Amino acid sequence: MTVETLESALGQLPPERPCLPGVAGCETVAGLLEAARALRARLAGTAAARVALCGLAPAELVLALVALDGVAQHMLLLPASLDGAARDMLITRAGATHVLEAGLHLAALGAAPLPDAAAAGATRWVLATSGTTGTPKLIEHQLATLARTVRRDLQRGAGYVWGLLYDPSRFAGLQVVLQALFSGSPLVLPEHVEFEAQLAALSRFPVNALSATPTLWRKLLMDGRVTRLPLRQLTLGGETADQAILDALRARFPDARIVHIYASTEAGTGFAVQDGRAGFPAAWLDHPGQGPSMRIDAHGHLLIKPPLLPEGADIQARLTAEGYLDTEDLVRVEGDRVLFLGRASGAINVGGNKVNPEWLESYLRGLEGVQDARVYGKSSSMTGQLVAAEIVAAPGTVAQTLRQHIIQSCRRDLEAWQVPVFLSFVAVIKETAAGKRERIQA
Repeated sequence: MTVETLESALGQLPPERPCLPGVAGCETVAGLLEAARALRARLAGTAAARVALCGLAPAELVLALVALDGVAQHMLLLPASLDGAARDMLITRAGATHVLEAGLHLAALGAAPLPDAAAAGATRWVLATSGTTGTPKLIEHQLATLARTVRRDLQRGAGYVWGLLYDPSRFAGLQVVLQALFSGSPLVLPEHVEFEAQLAALSRFPVNALSATPTLWRKLLMDGRVTRLPLRQLTLGGETADQAILDALRARFPDARIVHIYASTEAGTGFAVQDGRAGFPAAWLDHPGQGPSMRIDAHGHLLIKPPLLPEGADIQARLTAEGYLDTEDLVRVEGDRVLFLGRASGAINVGGNKVNPEWLESYLRGLEGVQDARVYGKSSSMTGQLVAAEIVAAPGTVAQTLRQHIIQSCRRDLEAWQVPVFLSFVAVIKETAAGKRERIQA
């Protein structure tokens, strides 16, 4: 059976279908395919090679993916935000033989590739995890696992113009790229992945579909410029979407379709929730609704069993005997709903008591006068860690008055170990390059 490639998928679309508006020579499907074939001819030495794609601009990366899928043995996608040491470590770990850098310049590394029993067949798309703690892991996908839940409805796709807010070298960004390409929707790409460049690109074209993390959506709403876009499709992913952000988006975009997607680099796309409520229906446990079979283990971890999983030792180590993947996300059943509490690895350990930062942030955002919050742990010689919080005050709020209100509310509603010991006020919550909250413990 012929293995599908990105080029063959695009070849099924009408040649004059709009594709990458504003990208010279790639404005149509035919233009993108022609440019990709020209690049492939120039990169002839990459056949059956392991190519690391490092620091490419979004348009360059999309072009390289089309050119190399089905040609290269492995494509290692490395975000531009990685520091040099992390990049070099991942290139070595992946056994890359070539590096394709900004400007689409190819360099041979002279390294012998790692042995690969599955060299023939589909290209492996190797992605670095985008978690907020620890060293990134490498997860091997194929186009089949990446595009498993992508809709290929050309009629529906014609009604959308997607804007890219994620780094396209990460799983979430690839989902936007593949959704647009496979459904024949125009995809608006920024010149680079910084916030101002992204907003500038969105303003140049009638973008009506966007996907972002809850953290980035909060930033967009506070900035305000996103409300000028004629948005019809809003997608949230990458982090827990609490009720506050879902309600805020519904208030700003009352006629839009709002979807919260559960997905990760390791599990792929799991399921989508469209009812406007945080979490997902408890009835989906062991009785799939819009996705794969799911369970909760004795530790409160969500287990998921997608029909296709990426390969690699990290994935195999997290599989149960029944083939379920431990997502390492903590959940709790409340009534008819399963709510996300946060990552098991991100819990703050206060004298043996665990505090979930995401859960506490959601509580703090529910207090009057709090526009946003970030919770993290600070080292303590007595208790191991203590809870700290950064607060963005609502406009017109007096900081000292709000501080007293937060402390009083926390002492009233929370256990002693959950109350923030360190409380600071900031103008904006900084996010990681993946658009998530930083969870590195201080």
